[in-house]
Amino acid sequence: MLETIIKRDGRVEPFTPSKLNQWGEWAAQTLGDAVDWPSVVLEAVAGLSGTSSTRELQQQLIKTCLHFDTWSYNRMAGRLYATLIRKNLYGRDRPSVQALHRKLQQLGYMELLDYSAAEYAQVEAIIDHERDFAYAHYQLHTHLTKYAIADRVNGVYHETPQFIYMRMAMALAVDQPRARRMHDVERLYEHLSLNRINAPTPNHVNLGTPLRGYASCCLYTTGDNARSIAVGNHIANTMTYMSAGIGAHMQTRSLNDPVRGGVIRHQGKLPYYRALVAEVKSNLQNGRGGACTSYFSIFDPEVDALLRLKNPMSTADRKIRGMDYSWGGNRFFARKVALNEDVFLFNCYTAPDLQEALYSGDETRFEALYRKYEADTGFSKTFVSARELLITASNEWNETGRIYEHNIAEMNRHTPFKDTIYSSNLCSEIALPTAPYNHILELYAQHDISFVTFETEAGDTRRIEGGERIATARGELWPEDLAVGDVVDGARVERIAQRSSPEVATCNLAGICVDNIDSEDQYAEVAYYALLMIDKCIHLAHYELPQVGVTSRRRLNAGVGILGLAHLMAKNRQRYTTPEGKAFIHAVAERHYYHLLRASLRLGQELGNAPWMHKTRWPEGWLPLDTCNRNVDKLGDFRMHYDWEALRAEIKANGGIRNSVLVAHMPTETSANASGTTNGLYPVRELTLIKTDNHRVNYWAAPEGDSIGEWYQSAWDIPARDLTEMYAIVQKWTDQGISADFYRRVIGDDCIESSEMIENYLYRVKLGLKSKYYMNQKTSNGMQEVAATTATSAVDEKDSDCEACTL
Repeated sequence: MLETIIKRDGRVEPFTPSKLNQWGEWAAQTLGDAVDWPSVVLEAVAGLSGTSSTRELQQQLIKTCLHFDTWSYNRMAGRLYATLIRKNLYGRDRPSVQALHRKLQQLGYMELLDYSAAEYAQVEAIIDHERDFAYAHYQLHTHLTKYAIADRVNGVYHETPQFIYMRMAMALAVDQPRARRMHDVERLYEHLSLNRINAPTPNHVNLGTPLRGYASCCLYTTGDNARSIAVGNHIANTMTYMSAGIGAHMQTRSLNDPVRGGVIRHQGKLPYYRALVAEVKSNLQNGRGGACTSYFSIFDPEVDALLRLKNPMSTADRKIRGMDYSWGGNRFFARKVALNEDVFLFNCYTAPDLQEALYSGDETRFEALYRKYEADTGFSKTFVSARELLITASNEWNETGRIYEHNIAEMNRHTPFKDTIYSSNLCSEIALPTAPYNHILELYAQHDISFVTFETEAGDTRRIEGGERIATARGELWPEDLAVGDVVDGARVERIAQRSSPEVATCNLAGICVDNIDSEDQYAEVAYYALLMIDKCIHLAHYELPQVGVTSRRRLNAGVGILGLAHLMAKNRQRYTTPEGKAFIHAVAERHYYHLLRASLRLGQELGNAPWMHKTRWPEGWLPLDTCNRNVDKLGDFRMHYDWEALRAEIKANGGIRNSVLVAHMPTETSANASGTTNGLYPVRELTLIKTDNHRVNYWAAPEGDSIGEWYQSAWDIPARDLTEMYAIVQKWTDQGISADFYRRVIGDDCIESSEMIENYLYRVKLGLKSKYYMNQKTSNGMQEVAATTATSAVDEKDSDCEACTL
């Protein structure tokens, strides 16, 4: 029984129950009848020995609250934890923002932010440390252990959550015009600290510090030559140590294809994949190796081996488990699956025009070329069963959780981009153009390195550098639009010899917690500052490879996702599986895109449109409504709530917008913990979970789960068909993609039949999903914590894969 207390200053006192009661009563005072603080106090005391320190006593109270395992008790634990953090970090003397910044600058942890003493005084009036007491325990724990500036080797932490958010706001606004920057500091801080804007991990960790790496993911493709593949490996290595996850696409020939006219037999993709894994794993991100997803076509001649690379039963020479993989198909492949017909395999070497058509988004052209090759008896073909390929891919997805899927044509069709999209990113939600580099030195160029070479009617070869329009007989053109028949400087173009527009793509992320938005006006402001944060990070970032900075600043790609959808639906008594719930989701997704598009238009008017706006369809007034999958509108009575045609006219009049793309829906596994909400678009798996990664254990609870828990739908209870419809509705209003997770109970003798896998795939294609991400399986019933741990291993691995791409 507890008898003696050791104070922080070393004094020893008899245990006084009334003081402990005061702690319990204070921690519960904002939570009403949802908690029983006397029971917490009694249970905490019962778990202690005769002598305890005040710190141990407080930790025991927190632990007891967490074991009561509800949202309200988690918030009670949070109030106690906020006090404990403050005492541990600052004792009784919490520093001012300016004092803390000066200390961190002296330690080399922060850069000097150009704010005057008077402006720091304004900051001191803005910051509200009491907001820490409104956070759940898992929010505070994520901030402290993952986001705070710290010497983690020696366990010395320097920031509480409000200091983190103020550092971020000040770093983002530091180069804003003096007349408005303190207003911007206040608005950014407000929306970040009240969990309206959700920032990715690199922003939390790096803003205001000498480490200026903010890109969450990096996408690249390589050409069919050794030099280009080596450039890709260099990109992967460098961007990994710059904290980005990698999305890779190798456009190269296959095993035993001839090289140098047949002098050498090609080794296929596997040796290159092994080299890529070595590059990604050779550098650490916060103590662990980086992560990569490689993308390939389902028509690739090596597809059977590629689909099985994650399988632990594969032989050592056909197993590469250090990264994940995604296979790409299209509607043509889906029809072959449905009809149980064969397809022939091809690649960029055996059928280069067919490969190009596959990635064009023009399925009519692809099918015409496919039929031409199919009828060509001189073209050597290997036929395989489309259905068997799909079953292999689906089995690997079910068994490992890590063989993903993407729809190549849909990625290149439902998009504002004119250039080719070859892949997504680590987490399968980004859809951005990439193009191969010719030489490693191109990565260090600080300008647009695109060019076109052509032959004239006189037989000579000319080269035109990219970046500026050229005068032709049919008017001014961008070099990439030059065509046979054009006349340049009096010379007629007879043949285009080479077009080269190398590009690395970066995804720059943010999220909006839709469950914390109170009004249309607030949504509009939050959307504006979310995009402004992304804009600032793109321009403030240090690019180890200068060419990455060139392409990032010319594209200004943004990916702003939705968080807290499950909480918002529960608050509004809506379900994922009802017609009313799907109409609600449609309205949420429409509102999200509308306000982001209007915010990007405003930023375009203030700061200028993206320099490569001409490489998109925005100047012509493109909207997602123009290319969305029409089958989605058959899912319900969906009504639009905004004047899209008026907005289209404004965009055309402005010549486009600030960003090339606006929306992507990422997993948010880590940052949802910081914002105290539910992950992305996903339904919850349980009302409470233990979430773990390599560094921390978080006792997560669904917001308001003890009061509106009956309105939360468990992911395990939602059929794949309904989840597909939810994702498709959101995809209608998304210019990039979605990390579309699926969930399945596989308990006891239950198994997933081939017919179910085929039906689910065909429905995904019918509704226009661009990608499919994790398969989460629940393999046991039992205690909630045990079930959660068993069921969510894939999600836990996801969180441990990459510091950035879980937002």
